[in-house]
Amino acid sequence: MTCGGCTILLVEDEFLIALDVQMRLQEAGYNVLDPVASVEEAMSVLDKTPVCVAILDMNIRGSTSLPIAQRLEAEGKPFIFLSGNDTYHLQEKYSDRSVLTKPID
Repeated sequence: MTCGGCTILLVEDEFLIALDVQMRLQEAGYNVLDPVASVEEAMSVLDKTPVCVAILDMNIRGSTSLPIAQRLEAEGKPFIFLSGNDTYHLQEKYSDRSVLTKPID
């Protein structure tokens, strides 16, 4: 089963968390691309693969996922953040975005 043909981009640099989120979404019927662990990988995927929504770890490999969020927003695609930390460093522009907190129960 797939949910409306929607493809989800998952950006998470912690392998076990990425695998857990991917498996949970797939078990719920969603089409989830293999997780990517950097801004560069995510941008490359977005260049090649149509996605309808993204889940973005806020802190990835010493950087933030804000460049990915900016691109998705410019393309009119929804996204949510994933974080094990407080959201204090979210730009005001994204303060209204949903944030899934890690660990996910």
